[in-house]
Amino acid sequence: MATIYYSPDCRVGNNVVPRAGLGLCSVSGAFNIATAGEGGGTTLVINDVIQMVKVPIGAVVLDLILDCADIDASTTITLSVGDGDSTARYIAASTVGRAGGIVRLSVTGSTQTAYTVEDTIDILVAAAATSTAVTTGIIKLTVFYTMDA
Repeated sequence: MATIYYSPDCRVGNNVVPRAGLGLCSVSGAFNIATAGEGGGTTLVINDVIQMVKVPIGAVVLDLILDCADIDASTTITLSVGDGDSTARYIAASTVGRAGGIVRLSVTGSTQTAYTVEDTIDILVAAAATSTAVTTGIIKLTVFYTMDA
């Protein structure tokens, strides 16, 4: 016979208590490659870091969305999304920049990451494009998190 298991938050007798404070929040950032460098335009190279959004103390990240234009005509670039503690905490070596598209948080165990200090959520160029990389395109990142009072 199958067994029913419960998380500590869903045991019989526990009352559902709404979270106090701000509840669900989001923050978004956009990076335009065409206007990024001195004088405009840049080519992303391996280990470049783009600090996309700030997360405050007390934020608990639930999900994020990376929306990326086709920024690599040669199909070699990979992008990771992480923070100051782990450069690939949320997305590891995604190929989304090769043809453009949208990816979501995809690293096991990274949901409900709590921040005890202010940090930024960053994009790391984990593998660079070859010389045929494009120097235009917009990368967008939206982060969903909760804040308790």
